[in-house]
Amino acid sequence: MIEIQETYKDCLRIVIAEAGVSDVAPEISSDEEPNKALRKLLNESRPIEVTDDSARYEIVFDDYIAYAVTNESYAGGIEEKFEGRLARIYSESAFLNYIGQGTFATADYPGPFVHYGFCCLNQIIDVVSERPPTVKLINA
Repeated sequence: MIEIQETYKDCLRIVIAEAGVSDVAPEISSDEEPNKALRKLLNESRPIEVTDDSARYEIVFDDYIAYAVTNESYAGGIEEKFEGRLARIYSESAFLNYIGQGTFATADYPGPFVHYGFCCLNQIIDVVSERPPTVKLINA
């Protein structure tokens, strides 16, 4: 995630960059990681990173019921059902449970809604909205 902001009443704008695997593997010394097996694994691994050449997408929800940003290290914990991989549409989720218990939003008011999820490198973004977002490539 590059940016998230509420641009005007009930409008949410998210900018997400496509990450890629770096061409350069780090060189971890024995001082930095004394465990030889772990050091070997780290030295053979390449970081995932966003560069100036990474594609960036603007995702705009003209209105929403709720959204949450969670540190990806703490996300998960319950069985969820969804379609998609990094961009998801959930049929069952903890966030939908929260909406049902913590708000008065229902299929009658404001109307049927959907839980959208975006799995980023360091964050999980959850949005519940009546309408799908507009998605635009903002650089190539």
